[in-house]
Amino acid sequence: MHILCMYNSKHPQTWDESLPDVKHNYIRALQSSNGHIPFQVDLGFWSLCPIDVAMPLETTQAEYAHVQSEANKSIKFIE
Repeated sequence: MHILCMYNSKHPQTWDESLPDVKHNYIRALQSSNGHIPFQVDLGFWSLCPIDVAMPLETTQAEYAHVQSEANKSIKFIE
């Protein structure tokens, strides 16, 4: 709730338009209460954003391979 209020402090009437962005950013953030990322706990893998596909972060070989696989799927879909 506080995140949504801060995000829409200048235009409080348009909170419903920014709700998907705020939700996506929240579920991708590391939670201090349990030290996990909600998206990863729920679905078992890291969610990708366009920037992740364009510039993958090489943390481990397994994660890099997953990002590359998803990037290749995205490129094939676009083509």
